[in-house]
Amino acid sequence: MGRGLSVWFLCLSALLLGFLGAQVSPLAYLLAGILAPLPVLVAGWRSGEWAALALALAVVAAILVSHPAFETLWNNLGFFNLLLMGVILSFLQARGVWAPQAIILTVVVLNILALLVFMGQALYLGMTPQALLAEKTAEIMETVRRVMGDSAGGSPGPLIPGVAADEVQSLLQRLLPGLLVTNMALVAWLNVVLSRQVALLLGWDQLEPPLFRWEAPEWMIFVLLAAGSLLLVPVSGARLVGLNLIMVVAVFYFCQGVAVVAAWLHRLRVPRPFRLIGYPLLFLNPVFFLIITLGLMDLWLDFRRLHQPKDA
Repeated sequence: MGRGLSVWFLCLSALLLGFLGAQVSPLAYLLAGILAPLPVLVAGWRSGEWAALALALAVVAAILVSHPAFETLWNNLGFFNLLLMGVILSFLQARGVWAPQAIILTVVVLNILALLVFMGQALYLGMTPQALLAEKTAEIMETVRRVMGDSAGGSPGPLIPGVAADEVQSLLQRLLPGLLVTNMALVAWLNVVLSRQVALLLGWDQLEPPLFRWEAPEWMIFVLLAAGSLLLVPVSGARLVGLNLIMVVAVFYFCQGVAVVAAWLHRLRVPRPFRLIGYPLLFLNPVFFLIITLGLMDLWLDFRRLHQPKDA
């Protein structure tokens, strides 16, 4: 019990330090936007899902007490959303839901809540959803510039060389739904992977099945085929829906591709330090797209022999 309480307070300190650091440092802002669910998941591994919930509530309470205003809640919805992600994943893992299904369920729940909040905000501000979406897109572009280190005082350079800022913003606005779902799925997957590694390194639990046995649900291939079909429809709205769907489905096949690579590294007994160096490289272009292709090919070629008869 004592060690579990110590881990809980360490996770609380990490979250509060990350939140404070995000207010002053673009790098800390980026890390907090990716790894905020990790301490919640670690607390859940060590002490159970109710400890994860208590941790998230304690962080929210500390933030609101430090600056008791409605704007504090509103301005930090993104951070609180990541804490909720950790809580949902902790409750699902405590009930034996395997990681792929837990991530999909978590992403679905969080996106439904995000849509409700978005529509409520548009109604409260008296804006149309399209106008609010354009405003959110501009905020995201400004955040990206800040993280990339553009000075606020000078004239900001283009995010994509050779492409006008208005064109980038227009494209981002059309792809924003898919990008948000994709980002949420990747963040959930990354934190699940990291939390399992922490639990394994500290010997807290026997995790079965191992995460390198990840498989995207079989029905997802039909979503991919439907999305590809929409790209052939001579209607811009249909093509836009298809493109957003492809982005979302691609994330899950990327995770499956990483699982294939992880299985090969495990079979070859590659030392852990080399794996830690190699995994981040999988996110780089064009390796990222090759891993997506690998995950898609695994559906038919079964690189890991997951579907071989046991007595074969």
